[in-house]
Amino acid sequence: MTTLDRIIPILRQAAGLADGEPLDARTGLVASGLSLDSVAVLELIVAVENEFGIELPQSELIESHALETLGTLAALVEAKGQGGC
Repeated sequence: MTTLDRIIPILRQAAGLADGEPLDARTGLVASGLSLDSVAVLELIVAVENEFGIELPQSELIESHALETLGTLAALVEAKGQGGC
């Protein structure tokens, strides 16, 4: 299972999305696409941190533009899991 595949159900839960809602790496999270509110973003970040056993500091989320799309978030999670970022 890919990082993206693991993040999608977490996003569905945090944003209250139905299972049929199409989501992929290009799905926008904050500024476009899903336009998540601050509560949903916080729930998503905390759940991703717990799922992957990593920390996602606000500064890294901003600098890496990780909340632009599902793909950018997955890329940061993968980098953090490999000791990067």
